[in-house]
Parts: sequence; structure tokens; C-alpha cells
Amino acid sequence: MRWQVSKRTFEQAFNAVFHDKVAFEDFCTINVQEEVEEFFYDDRKIFRTSKKLKKYLRFIDRVILRHLANDDEVVHSFIKGKSTLTAVKAHTSSKYFFITDIKDFFSNVKTIDVLRILERDKYLVPIDDFENYIDTIVSMTTLGGSIPIGFPTSPQLSNAFLFEFDRKTKFFCADNSLIYTRYADDIIISGQEFNDVAGLKSQIQLLLSEHVSPNLSLNQDKTHITQIGNKVKLLGLVIMPNGRVTIDVKYKNRLETLLHFYVNDKDKFNDLLKKTMKGNVKSLFGLLHYAKSIDPEYLEKLQRKYGVYTIRLLMEDKLSDNR
Repeated sequence: MRWQVSKRTFEQAFNAVFHDKVAFEDFCTINVQEEVEEFFYDDRKIFRTSKKLKKYLRFIDRVILRHLANDDEVVHSFIKGKSTLTAVKAHTSSKYFFITDIKDFFSNVKTIDVLRILERDKYLVPIDDFENYIDTIVSMTTLGGSIPIGFPTSPQLSNAFLFEFDRKTKFFCADNSLIYTRYADDIIISGQEFNDVAGLKSQIQLLLSEHVSPNLSLNQDKTHITQIGNKVKLLGLVIMPNGRVTIDVKYKNRLETLLHFYVNDKDKFNDLLKKTMKGNVKSLFGLLHYAKSIDPEYLEKLQRKYGVYTIRLLMEDKLSDNR
């Protein structure tokens, strides 16, 4: 749910959201450093915010940042109604795929970039005195000189940061009969001919440097071209030769093995559930719903193979709650 804010002062918007239960002065003077805890996950530094800071950042995100410029024709991350599925589905008629991502993306969205974004888009924000609070918002949404992974405000700021790049890349692709989508720092460009995608690495790097920041570079280890006939895996999803989008085979194998034992041997089912999902049937519940959301035809196949009643039972909330 997003808060709808008419044209008013920033303090009025704050009081309307927090119902005068929190002092606006506390918001303006919060010490962000004291409200965060850092930890590492997959060698990435992530910041966990306090409950108070998280509430304040969500307020900024919903009242300010959702109004920043982004190109929702090509951007599929952090936008209502968009997802990895919509980002991938845009490419189902293509034959060749250029896949890459931006190296160390969030850490390269610097404090000065956030300031520039807010100055650029200040007239899009329906707050009368927004300009007076730009410095406050910059100080609350950055840490150590960049936007942190784990802050609720970082996703929308990252979309706004790439706005000009998205537009220029979209126009370039349209002029060259290519399709472009972006999900966070993942970039997908596809077309009908190999030659159309063969030279994209240098072109996309040039667009990044010219229209965003010379500090940004493509991740060479994750930049490659694939084609129909090979396994086309985009954002964790797979485009089949017939153009259907489905889940990865590793999830299918896990699902079908668990379902086989669920139907035929409950002890082996429970043992495998412990090994693969820490014994939590809610994980199986989630995986089945994930499969349904991505590829309903595959779920129908599972129903035919293992029984409609079995699949429906495992997808019911009350079963996962009673385990």
C-alpha cells in the first residue's frame, strides 16, 4: 500500500503519515550511524536498520522516492506490477540474448549522485518545501558515501540513478530492432540476429559511462551471449525453445523428487525435506506457488502426475501452518 500525498509541506506529510505520534524534529535529527547494524552475506556488506530508521526510510520511499523519474517501459525492478517474470517475458520472441550486470552497483551510487537525482526530480515531488529537505534526505539514505544494500530507499534511488541510461539504451535498442529490459543491476538485450548483439558490450559500457557515471562498469564475469537452442537462463528463469517461460530444472528436480516421496514414502519425504528445506514444509509450499506464478502449465503437469488433491493439499496455508 502506498500513501497518497497531496501538495503540502514535508512536515504536514510526515504528521499525516505518523498521526502526530512521532516528532518531526526526531526525524530530521536522527543519527543514521547509530541506527544500523552491518553484516556480510555472500561477501557483500548489508545493513540492517533499526525499526525506527526503517519506518522513516519507508516514509521517504513512499512519499518522495516513488515520484522520481524512471522508465517503466523497460525497468522491471521495484515497480508495482513488474517482476523478473515480466522482464524475461519481453524477450520470448527473440533468438539471441546479451546478458550482463553492473559491477558493485549500489556502492557506486554515491552521495553526490543522490543529491543530483533529488535536485533533478524535485519538481516531480508533490511537497511544497521539498527542496529545503534535500540535504536531510541525502544524509538519511546514504551511508559511507553511497546507498547501502538493505535500506528500503536504495531500490528506488537506484532506478532513478539509471533513468537517463535506461532511456538512451531503450532508444538505441529500438533503432536497432533490439529489446531491452533491466531488473535492478541485471541487463538483458535480445534480438533476432547474432550480429545485432555481438558488439553490445562496448556499446552498453559507453552508454553507462556517458549517461550515468564513469565509475560504472559491466561485470565481465557475468557478461555473455546465448541463443535459443542453448539453455537460455535469464534472472533465474528459463526461456524454452517454444518461447514458454519456466522455472529452472534444479527446482523442478527438487519438487518432483519431494512429491514422489510424499506420495510413495512419507519417511523418505521427511528425510529429504530436512536435507533440502530444513524440514520446513512451508518452503515446499512456497516453491509450488512460485512454480504456479511462473509456469502454470508446469503445475498442471505436476497435478496430472502426482494428483490434483496432493498438489492442492500441499499448497494450502493450513497444511504448512500445522507442520
